[in-house]
Amino acid sequence: MHELSIAEGIIDIVERTARANNVRRVKRVEAAVGELAAVDPAALFFAWESVRKGGPADAAELVLTPVPGAAWCHTCAETVPLHRYGDPCPKCGGYQMTATGGDELKVTGIVEALDEEANEPAEPDGKSESADGLP
Repeated sequence: MHELSIAEGIIDIVERTARANNVRRVKRVEAAVGELAAVDPAALFFAWESVRKGGPADAAELVLTPVPGAAWCHTCAETVPLHRYGDPCPKCGGYQMTATGGDELKVTGIVEALDEEANEPAEPDGKSESADGLP
């Protein structure tokens, strides 16, 4: 489960950013997760629950925004959707493609908990669901 090391990396970013900006409590951590990044959102949320305890992200909610996969098809000479590495071009059926997006995994936002919010838990399970159903 490499999601544990990913969650630890996110916590490291949050803690360094919080220290650098004198932030005591974080309310929400936002991350973009590419469709091709080989990350299981459920496993990442599970790992998040383990690693967030005891620091500025102790009660922070993790919000994941999915990023669709994309590739340049050399045959069609255009960008096409790519849902898995090794899939053929959905337009021409060819395999001469280069991935151009959807492989990222990055922290896109860290929201500070204001004093009145510092003692409130994020959500009971620390999870959030995006508009397209990604937990």
